[in-house]
Amino acid sequence: MTGVTIRLPTAAPEAYLAWVTWWREVEQLLGSDLATAPGDDDGLAPDRGARSIVLQHVRSLEEQARRASEEGKQTISPELSAEPTEWDQWLDYWRRRREWLEALALRELPEPMVPEDLVTLWERTLQMIGVELAIDVAHLHNLRVVGTGTPGSIRLVGELEVMNVDAVGRHLEKELRTGNRLTLDLSGLTFIDSRGLAMLLQLSELARELDRTPIVLKTSEIVQRVMEVGLPAPIPGVEIER
Repeated sequence: MTGVTIRLPTAAPEAYLAWVTWWREVEQLLGSDLATAPGDDDGLAPDRGARSIVLQHVRSLEEQARRASEEGKQTISPELSAEPTEWDQWLDYWRRRREWLEALALRELPEPMVPEDLVTLWERTLQMIGVELAIDVAHLHNLRVVGTGTPGSIRLVGELEVMNVDAVGRHLEKELRTGNRLTLDLSGLTFIDSRGLAMLLQLSELARELDRTPIVLKTSEIVQRVMEVGLPAPIPGVEIER
């Protein structure tokens, strides 16, 4: 099975270190009897597999953030890797943790709140991971979808063809619907046909409906040639980055 690597949103290293500190406070609190989640009468923590991958990711996140801070970097886009099934466990773990925190709030018991300046970062992180996993990356045929760490900025590498174009289109539509303008780097494509062009037309139409124009495309000679031959006119709402 192929592992899935996801690049998290760009932020200051200190922001990610602050989030790690918050996470540890939550773990300490939820280690008590007060942490019993709705439906978990025995108070047991989420399954060992999910806990293991989350612990690995938190440690990796802290290491990457500390290294970036020591090197004087202003921002960082951490990368986390796991098998597709482990990512499913990861998301389930955080769903259950959220339920436990909500249970504490309903009982009017103390709970560690996410610092205000981290709320947007964490929501965007969960959103990015969910969108990335909306495509079964491990089973895309001849194509890699690579996030750059910037919302709406995506690179396609390989062949965009009949076996993968529908999945890629759904992925990009979700990016638009989450409120992001698209910047698509197609310079890594070695093949694109009429189905790929149709996908770009559909994305353009959706972007105009949602007021998310322009879609910025970075193309290769191959992609540019196919667009010139296959399209009678430039795609409305699309800008080609030269």
